[in-house]
Amino acid sequence: MKKKFHSKSAKETIELGEEFAGVLKQGDIVAFYGELGSGKTTLIKGICKGFGIEKGVKSPSFVFLRIYKSRYTLYHFDFYRLKRKEELVNAGFDEFFFNSGIVLLEWADKLGNLLPESRFEVVMEIRSENEREIQISHTERREWSMEG
Repeated sequence: MKKKFHSKSAKETIELGEEFAGVLKQGDIVAFYGELGSGKTTLIKGICKGFGIEKGVKSPSFVFLRIYKSRYTLYHFDFYRLKRKEELVNAGFDEFFFNSGIVLLEWADKLGNLLPESRFEVVMEIRSENEREIQISHTERREWSMEG
C-alpha cells in the first residue's frame, strides 16, 4: 500500500509526521529518501512530536545518531555524510534493526543492501519552495491507515 500526501508548509509536514507516528509500532524501521531540503528532518520532527518529543529534535548529520526517549526509544540516523557503508557494519549499526525501538533513517539510499526487507519507505520530493510531495509505503503487505 502506497499513500501520497502533499504538504504546503513545514507546519503541514510536521502534522503529517504526528499522524504517521500513530501508525508506527515497536520494532518499525522507516527509511527516508529525498534530496537535500526536501523535508526529511521536518517530517521526523513531526514523528517525534507524535511521541511527545518536542525539544532537541534535529538532524544528527555530524554524529550519525540521535536517540530520543518516549514510550518507545526512537533512533534517528542521518547518513548524509556517510562515505562507506562498511563503516556502519564495523560499528554494529545493524543491531539497531533488532531492538525494541523505532529506527528512522535519513538518506537511506546510502545503505543499499544493509536495509532490512521489512520497512516503511518515505519518499519526499520538492514541488516548489514550500510544497512537498510525500509518498509513504511499506515494503510488505502490512496494513496501515492514514488520511490520504
